[in-house]
Amino acid sequence: MAENEENPGSSIDNIPYEILNQIISLIPLKEATRTIILSSSWKHLWTPLQVFLNINSDQTTSQQSGQQMNHFISSFLNTYQNSYQILNLSLIKPKGHVVGDQETLFLKAIKGVNKELYITFHGEIENPKVFGLSIELSLCENDHFCSLKTLHLRSITSRAGSFLPALFSSCRNLETLSLEKCSGLQYIDLKAHDSLLKKFVVLDCEKMASVTISSAPKLKCFLYRGTLVKIVFKDVPNLCDVTLNLKGTFEVAGDHGDFDSCEDDLVPLLASLKDIEVLTLSGWLLEWLCTRETTFDDVDFKFDKLKDLSWIDGCMNEQKRDSLACFLSLTPSLENLFIKIDEKWSPLQSPHFHRSWPQIRTAKSQKDSHLEHLKMVKFFGFKIEEENQNLIWLMDFLLKKAITIKKMSVTTPENKVSWWVSKVPQSHLKKMASTTSSCNSSKSPLILSLNHKCCFQLTAVNDNDKFML
Repeated sequence: MAENEENPGSSIDNIPYEILNQIISLIPLKEATRTIILSSSWKHLWTPLQVFLNINSDQTTSQQSGQQMNHFISSFLNTYQNSYQILNLSLIKPKGHVVGDQETLFLKAIKGVNKELYITFHGEIENPKVFGLSIELSLCENDHFCSLKTLHLRSITSRAGSFLPALFSSCRNLETLSLEKCSGLQYIDLKAHDSLLKKFVVLDCEKMASVTISSAPKLKCFLYRGTLVKIVFKDVPNLCDVTLNLKGTFEVAGDHGDFDSCEDDLVPLLASLKDIEVLTLSGWLLEWLCTRETTFDDVDFKFDKLKDLSWIDGCMNEQKRDSLACFLSLTPSLENLFIKIDEKWSPLQSPHFHRSWPQIRTAKSQKDSHLEHLKMVKFFGFKIEEENQNLIWLMDFLLKKAITIKKMSVTTPENKVSWWVSKVPQSHLKKMASTTSSCNSSKSPLILSLNHKCCFQLTAVNDNDKFML
């Protein structure tokens, strides 16, 4: 401290801005934004560029105003290409021409160094207008938008629809597109054509009713989180990784939705995903489909190329367990299975589900099917003492079906303890007890009894082996 007082030049505040910009450009955007708390010098790097457009808010939907806003964003992308920048674009009333109480923040944009752009729209917080969004990534050339690789749009409003089509049409090299928390957005129609779009993400759009993706030959990954809606894929030949996180939704999207018709949309959706290799889905989705008195024997397709399956839900019960077992009859090539309990994926109750669950019918094919290629099974978030019956049933079921399995592990909530799983005869328990009697109790194996002949031994994973999990 004394040395710093004698030599003020050693203070972090005295680092030249050129060097600070160079340092921050090497850090991913999410981590880079945290540097604002380091000192006034770092905070100065995040001072936004303020732009005020003399446009009446009622005229933001006009084509001319849309072109004007696109011009400013395009110019913003072309400034300081190797550093992070923030843009605040506000609207002011034409008559006033004065910046002050008459200004209204329209959007805030953050430009990253890796050809990325994040835009958050403002306005229409209460009672947002319902609107749809047609996204067409055409082959239009634009010196600035053409270089964009990642575009993340948050809280899109109906007013923002004026310039978004022009923005999209100039993003031919866009690889990742994300839409998040667009409360008034009701439908999406995406046409990627020959663009480079590889990943499309839709998160928490509460009024969403349908998502249609057509003509997206290079799209590989789709992630959806929100209400159960109609999702349609057309001409998406390279799609291989899909996440359907139907979080917080036992309820069909929209007040006008027909709950019973969702089954008609859900089975075609699964059929359209039959050639994917990685699938992550909510456990209640399979549970609900099975309890609609539909078994997976009724479908005429299988996930022949599926290698990795992640099943995630807020809890595990008999219905969820059985529906997962039924679904596995459709995954003959499965290699890795991840079963995770996560309270964040717990769906909310709705009036549609204020009734008892019918018994899930076991698929006939489940009795004869085998998971010949399954090599690894991982259980996450299981409270072993409380959920051991369902855990034991699943471990036994999978060990019987997976004749070549190499690894099975269980990890407790918050990744506190991990265990390797092995199936042993009850007659070996005494020998095991004498072998482990001198061991630390916290590292001693856990025993879960299956029947009078067999049990499961859970051996704590050593720190040196955790990289194998």
